[in-house]
Amino acid sequence: MKNIIFIEGVSGVGKSTTVCALNKKLCNLGYTVRYHIEGDSDSPLDLCWTAYLTIAEYENLLLSYPMFAPEFSKNIIFQGDYILLRYQVGRTGIYSQEINEKLHNRELCYNPTNAEPLSKFTEVFFNLWQRFGESDNNFDFEIFDASLVSHMTNDLIRNYNASKDEIARHLNALLQTVEHFNPIIFYLSTDNVLERLIKARQSRGQTPLTDKQIEFWKKRKNIDLSVLPRLSIKPHIIDISKENWDSAINEIVLKTTKYNI
Repeated sequence: MKNIIFIEGVSGVGKSTTVCALNKKLCNLGYTVRYHIEGDSDSPLDLCWTAYLTIAEYENLLLSYPMFAPEFSKNIIFQGDYILLRYQVGRTGIYSQEINEKLHNRELCYNPTNAEPLSKFTEVFFNLWQRFGESDNNFDFEIFDASLVSHMTNDLIRNYNASKDEIARHLNALLQTVEHFNPIIFYLSTDNVLERLIKARQSRGQTPLTDKQIEFWKKRKNIDLSVLPRLSIKPHIIDISKENWDSAINEIVLKTTKYNI
């Protein structure tokens, strides 16, 4: 593999749009590419709607719902001294409402009811990334939407109130597992976070932001800009304040290939 590419930034800056456009541009240049949009259930570096279960908890689940055992086995992400079990794809539950509610109570990342200790959270993701790092991969590029800074920082702040040092340590632990894949980080930045958030939510048909949400995303950007210089890999910050998407894509292509387009 030539590179894995992380497209990062706060909500609404156009990460998914950039990933799709970058994939198309690189493919047109003759490269083989695989990409993962935020929320993809098959992403090898992200965990969406996934329960963390001890061995005993999983065995009790099988005893309580033996008819679902085949479905459980198909949705296991990891099975070792703990179990990672996917219970939802997008907004659709995989099992019965009763089972989904039980598994949601063991959610690892997204607003967990009973969050695992920060050390366990880091361990789970370190193992996840290490397995990807040890896998065979014949693509020239693999592109990830929000899988490093964005999702990790959100979870670390919301679930653990993590400090900037703790966030940086967590991210650097993950990066070391894939360093042989020559990771490159592109952070999309805008002068006006609120304006981008409003535009993005309008285009998605979402409800207007609350004051609390606005403050969270402003805080998130400030934390990002403080954490990025602490990473073991120097990130490339790309200003998209003027919505200059073509220029942004060209800059990313130039920094990852020999092509100046």
